[in-house]
Amino acid sequence: MSVDINANSIMETKKESKNVEDITSIEELDFDKMDLYKGETPVDINDQCLQLCKDYLSGEWIQQTVDTITVRRITGGLMNQLYYCGINEPNLTSKVPQEVAIKLYGEKPIKTTDNKYDRLNDTIIDLMVSVNQLGPKIYALFEHGQIQHYYKHRQFKPVEQSNLKLVDEVFRKFARIHAMDVPIKRTHNMFMKEAEESFRYVFFDSDINIKETFEKYNCETLLTADLKFEFEWIKQIIAKVNSPIVFTHNDFRSSNLLITESMDKTDGPIVVCDFEFSSYGYRGIDFQSIILEWGRKQLDFSADGLPHDDSVLRPLIEIYVDECQRIHGKEFSANVVNSVDYIIYEIKVFTLIRLFFGAIISVKTDLQNNAFMKNKPMLFPEFMYKNYLILKKRLQDLNII
Repeated sequence: MSVDINANSIMETKKESKNVEDITSIEELDFDKMDLYKGETPVDINDQCLQLCKDYLSGEWIQQTVDTITVRRITGGLMNQLYYCGINEPNLTSKVPQEVAIKLYGEKPIKTTDNKYDRLNDTIIDLMVSVNQLGPKIYALFEHGQIQHYYKHRQFKPVEQSNLKLVDEVFRKFARIHAMDVPIKRTHNMFMKEAEESFRYVFFDSDINIKETFEKYNCETLLTADLKFEFEWIKQIIAKVNSPIVFTHNDFRSSNLLITESMDKTDGPIVVCDFEFSSYGYRGIDFQSIILEWGRKQLDFSADGLPHDDSVLRPLIEIYVDECQRIHGKEFSANVVNSVDYIIYEIKVFTLIRLFFGAIISVKTDLQNNAFMKNKPMLFPEFMYKNYLILKKRLQDLNII
């Protein structure tokens, strides 16, 4: 994700900057109180950024030195590192960008395809969303990163949810992303594939005694779980829901929605960022990411993972369906699975599915010492599975599943 903060906003909010590796509790994942970043800033980052701009942008950048440019870390990247790089005395009439955002790739915790094709897919996707004016404009692509347009912006936060113009744009762009025809593997569903591989690793392919691991880290809920039964049950639920396969962002949430600033300082178009997890997959998986935080703060990991009333969902889905009809024609709504009511049902069920997948995948990453919370192994999977059980009971009580 890319979240830019300038000096003024730092003074106003007095946020704490913190490395994601230092997080030790679920409660610390509060973006209203802190700005998270990934890994240490390289000591030669100014030289790196300048050389990249000279190599790929040319123009005025050729004459610059590290003393005539400004480089600063943009916080909020939980997987990649993002830097602002700008010329101190810009040529405002030049066609060459005078300030850019430089993204340096980090290691992906989840691969969207085979390793040798993973970044190739990213390149194809990022170029397509750039051309379709859905994602950041790209100036250059190199082996370990990108040079992008630098956007003066703010995040789409809960307060923006009452702005009907912005909400309309969010869900129309969501529909446009799902309608994209991207030349990548279509039979691949990232979360299903990753969950199956994680399940095999935990229970069959490794020599780890998972019960002893759960005992070691006091995973009371996971210790009593029949994960094999639950996984088979989840696969039956997925088949029953029959969610359409579309091109999915897979991390469509407020932190990846940038409200850009126009020339007259008013709200410009929304730019969707961070397509690293994108693939073809279930529509329901993608929907629940943004819906889960509707009316809540970012990444609110509350057990009650659904809006309290369908009236919260309906106007949002109506915008999405209207845009899909504009793109695909009236035949889109002729299919019952594309009705507003069906999509609402789909979102509720896939919220449950995402919790289970998240728990299983997190167990594997923790076992491989690649945990999101490196200082608290098994904390995240235990928390997610506990929420899965709570939500499962609620959906059963409501006769939704």
